[in-house]
Amino acid sequence: MPGGGELLKTMPPIPVVSGDLSFNTQFEPGQQTMLPVIAPVFLVPIGKRGLIQAEFELEAETVHHSDAGFDPVPVSKSLEYAEFDYFVNRYITLVGGRFAEPFDIYKERLDARWIRDLQEPPLIFAFSDQSGNGGEVRGGVPLGRQVDLNYTAYFSAETSGEIAGSQRMMGLRSSVFLPGPRLEIGFSFNHTLQDTHATGFGTDLTWTMRKIPLDLRAESLISPDAGNGYWVEGAWRLTNSSLPRWLHRSQAVLRQEQYFTPSKPLEDTELPTVNTTRVFGGWNFYLTDGLRISAAYGRQFADGGNHNLWDIGINFRLLK
Repeated sequence: MPGGGELLKTMPPIPVVSGDLSFNTQFEPGQQTMLPVIAPVFLVPIGKRGLIQAEFELEAETVHHSDAGFDPVPVSKSLEYAEFDYFVNRYITLVGGRFAEPFDIYKERLDARWIRDLQEPPLIFAFSDQSGNGGEVRGGVPLGRQVDLNYTAYFSAETSGEIAGSQRMMGLRSSVFLPGPRLEIGFSFNHTLQDTHATGFGTDLTWTMRKIPLDLRAESLISPDAGNGYWVEGAWRLTNSSLPRWLHRSQAVLRQEQYFTPSKPLEDTELPTVNTTRVFGGWNFYLTDGLRISAAYGRQFADGGNHNLWDIGINFRLLK
């Protein structure tokens, strides 16, 4: 019988089904929102160099107004991505199909509700919350023993459709990653080639610290068409604290963010219509490796008035 290493070499690639089930409730003055979400993810290896990956999201946003009852409940269906990745070599990967827009880091890395540390997305996420139908070239190149350069360039065609529509756009993202301190600093560019012809520039930072259990993330948006903004978020894992042992499965989160409107705001966008500042504090508790409950409180300061935000949710991670 072959040894463990030889056995792994002879085993064919195995498809994986993952994703998450989530239920989130948000409370604002005069309004309560309930958001159940099902988001399965499929990974299918093709030979030694190919990979098909796809995510489908189904959600039903239920809004209740204290003075007017429930709104009609729309069921939203979207194909977040359905792409074929071909690994040319260790430095280049070709991507074709439907992909999540790689502008900054939130859409590609943190959009999944199981992964994000706060269930409420940042204000500026509405700019990059889209998928494209087209192609990408991406990869990484070592610049030395302690520095890696990552890159992504993409083009998307204009396609219609409720589930898998996209805009004609182009863009790129590049970053420098330092493996020693586990620090990544990135730059993004995006230009829409239709309708508004909006242009955006972004920067992002990810730092997973070694000496203390703290994850630090930040993004910024600079756009003469869509406005300017930023968010900074820190997540502290209570693994080595002097608190009771059952709290070691907890995580405390704090986010500060601001958004400033342009002189001529874009139409048909979910970006705020007035200058807005928001502060969020949250807590996540992992009942098991696949089950998490969360709670958060935020205070929003806007030109049209200030108010509180309460958020309670539960996430179940699927993995088979």
